[in-house]
Amino acid sequence: MGLKLNLGCGRKYLVGYVNCDLSREVRADKYFDLNSFPYPFESDCADEILLDNVLEHLDDIPRVMTELHRILRTGGRLRVLVPYGKSDWALQDPTHKHFFTEQSLNYFVEGNPYNFYSNVRFRMVRARLYGDRTTWRHRIRNLLPFKSVLRYFLFNVYDGIDFELEKITPANQPPSNPNSIA
Repeated sequence: MGLKLNLGCGRKYLVGYVNCDLSREVRADKYFDLNSFPYPFESDCADEILLDNVLEHLDDIPRVMTELHRILRTGGRLRVLVPYGKSDWALQDPTHKHFFTEQSLNYFVEGNPYNFYSNVRFRMVRARLYGDRTTWRHRIRNLLPFKSVLRYFLFNVYDGIDFELEKITPANQPPSNPNSIA
């Protein structure tokens, strides 16, 4: 398996990944700002990129997605976990700049009619809503029937979204230059 990146690792240092963060208060392998471009990685170098509760804190989502696409090799996987936009997890944190639903990253998916915000393309592998299980209230709430319908009417039915996308190169876009250095 090739290079695996854990961007915005915080206190979640993962063995087998290059763990990256802005804060020198946490253990990381590289320190840099995810709002400053380009990231310190070559084009087409990563097989996997993980952003676990990071994307909602960044300034420019289309620009971040373009940079992640540059770093991933074709066929590489991008995994993004974010709070569900209709949940306390999303709304209670004053540092959140963006809110997400299970449709939000479709703007970067091939064939989406609104994918004109960026010229990079991914294939959506998964957009799964999930509920936390840490408290008895969460566990009881997770037993609700018809959650997939109730999410349209109620807040806090789900807590987060687990996205997995695969980098593709559209026919009209040449692949990134693997010899370029960022």
